[in-house]
Amino acid sequence: MRVLIGVAEQEGAELLSELDRLIPLRGNELVLAHVIDTGVRGEIGLERTRHLSRPMPRWRLRQVGEAEQEAAAEALDEARAVVERLGASASSEIGEGEPGRILSSLAGERGCALVVVASRLHREDGPGPGPRSVGHTARFVLDHSPCPVLLIRGEAVSGS
Repeated sequence: MRVLIGVAEQEGAELLSELDRLIPLRGNELVLAHVIDTGVRGEIGLERTRHLSRPMPRWRLRQVGEAEQEAAAEALDEARAVVERLGASASSEIGEGEPGRILSSLAGERGCALVVVASRLHREDGPGPGPRSVGHTARFVLDHSPCPVLLIRGEAVSGS
């Protein structure tokens, strides 16, 4: 079975260990995917313009993009190491754009039978205002994935 696993910097290794308890990863074809949310770069530019009255220079935006690529590669390397320890193998993908859309599209393009995502980790100082949410990315994938989705709650991933 081909399984797409959304990997974030914070919880990638924990997600894989939790997933292996639920579904043995050995013998499945895993696609580890990390998506760089490029919308954040636009928000950084807007905040900078609002406070400093000038846009962020292109060289600085390029540095931000390079740092994001490096963080994504590190997250995927860590996830691959966990997968290998569990006796499985995986390919990896780094995408850029809106994470939910990219993960849902990637699941269809790669012919995945299952998508696995973790819910957003909640604040350590207690719940914020409003109802607890699974997060924007997980909600989008749940609503738009071309195949079944396994959602692992943030509390299970973070060990709380």
